[in-house]
Amino acid sequence: MIIDTWDPKTFGAEITAALTDHSRLVFDYRVEDRRLMDEHLNSSPYQSLKPNRHFSAYQEFHEQTLAPILARSRIRAWHYTRLTDDEADAMHKQLVFSSLDSLRNRLSNLVAKNLLTQDDAEAVFVQSPLHRQHDIRAGRLWATNIPLPRCYSGVVPLLESWGGESAYAWLSDERLAMTLRSVGTPRIVEIETALSDKLNGYSVGKSVLNAWARLLDVPVTLSECDLCITECIDTAKVIRIHTEGDGCFEAVATVYPEGVGALLDERE
Repeated sequence: MIIDTWDPKTFGAEITAALTDHSRLVFDYRVEDRRLMDEHLNSSPYQSLKPNRHFSAYQEFHEQTLAPILARSRIRAWHYTRLTDDEADAMHKQLVFSSLDSLRNRLSNLVAKNLLTQDDAEAVFVQSPLHRQHDIRAGRLWATNIPLPRCYSGVVPLLESWGGESAYAWLSDERLAMTLRSVGTPRIVEIETALSDKLNGYSVGKSVLNAWARLLDVPVTLSECDLCITECIDTAKVIRIHTEGDGCFEAVATVYPEGVGALLDERE
C-alpha cells in the first residue's frame, strides 16, 4: 500500500492503529503547543516560550513507535526537474541518482543531439557543485513527501533549468545559464519509494502526525519535508511523469491528486 503522508485515509492498518492508540497524546501535545506559542507571542512583558509538558511522551512515540513503522512503509513522493523527452523515457524505466558520471553522460547526450555545444557542456561539467560538494550531493535523488504547485518558490528553479542544482547552481556565465533554461521541458515526477533510507521515516513522521492532528480538529500546518533517496533507489519506481502542458502537470497540488486541495490551503 502506498501512503500519502498528508492523507490519513491512506495510512494503512498498522499506522492507523498506532495513531489511534495515541490520539489523546497527539491532541494534547498540539493543543498545548498552540497555547504556549500564543502565550509567548502575546506576553507583555516578554516571556520565554515555556516547554510543552507532553513533549517527552510525544517525542518517544514519534521516534520509538511511529518512525520504525514508517521505515517499513512505501509512500508517494514528488521530484521536480527539467528533462528532455529521451530523459523522461529513461527515467520511466529506471531512477538514477546524481553523480559526476551521470551528469557527464547526460551532457554528452545533449551534445549529440545538438542541444548544447561541446564547450558549453564542458563548462557546465567543470563548474558543477558535484566536484566540491560530492559528499552531500552525489549518490542521492531528492524528492518531497508532499506535492507542491509548479509556482512554489522552492521548485521554480528546478523546473526552469535543465540538470538541477548540480548543473546550474554555480554557473557564472549568464548566457550558458539561459541556454540550460531552453533545454528540455518542466516535469513533475511522481515516485513510489520506501522510507528505510537514513532519517526518512522519522522526517515524514512529522507530516503524518500533523495530518492526524488535523483529523482530530487541531489546526496545524502541513508542511513538506525533503526526502533523500539513496539505498532505496533500486526499489523506487516512477508512477507517472507529469509534463508541462499535459493538464495534470498544472493540476498537481491544486486538484491532483484527489483530496489535495485541503492540503495547501495554508499557502493560498
